[in-house]
Amino acid sequence: MAAMLLVSEPAVAQDAPVAPTPADAGCVLHVWPTENYLGIQMGLLSGLGVVGAVADIAAHDGRVKTVKDLMRDYLGPDVQMEELNRLGIAKTLKLENYAIVVEEPTPFNEELKNNPELKARVKAMNAKIKAGERLSSSTNACYAELITTHIFYHKAMMYGSNLFTGWIFRDFGNKPKAVRTASGQVKNPLEHFPPKAPEMVDAAKVELRDAYSKDFVEYVDKKVFGASK
Repeated sequence: MAAMLLVSEPAVAQDAPVAPTPADAGCVLHVWPTENYLGIQMGLLSGLGVVGAVADIAAHDGRVKTVKDLMRDYLGPDVQMEELNRLGIAKTLKLENYAIVVEEPTPFNEELKNNPELKARVKAMNAKIKAGERLSSSTNACYAELITTHIFYHKAMMYGSNLFTGWIFRDFGNKPKAVRTASGQVKNPLEHFPPKAPEMVDAAKVELRDAYSKDFVEYVDKKVFGASK
């Protein structure tokens, strides 16, 4: 599997508070959706390549798309944000008074190979995460981040198909470094995705969005607040 974003340990809480500018006085949650779609199928006579041969039956143009392509079509960054906003990102994370700032999506890892500039940006982002530093230039004295690291389709003979989604949530409070970090991925089952017939396309789209939404709720419940229960 392609490399994921790194995860930092929670920073010590005695760092000096960040002095906000007048424009940055409120609470803010920065959110990164993702374009990093992964896929694998496991079982007899299967492998990474087997995931690929999915006809683009939605467009009826005879093209062949991979499962990754379909995830990108059905669950792009804009759709991810629609689902998170429908759930209430800040409310789900118990940050009801936080304004939402949407950042540029985390990139598809395969694109890093032939794009030195993008590779350098991701390396710098990983370094900041590892160091516990803020990814944005915000000086808000009430600040948090939610980073989507990947969306991963997995099919196995014994366990069926599942949609995994990975996130990193970091709470900074009024500190320059994170005082709390929660990372990990969760999964929910799929039955209709990828669609096998034209009449299954709509059901597959709805199911994929629903699995993603359930992933987020489960991630927050298990990874963000699970340790405190």
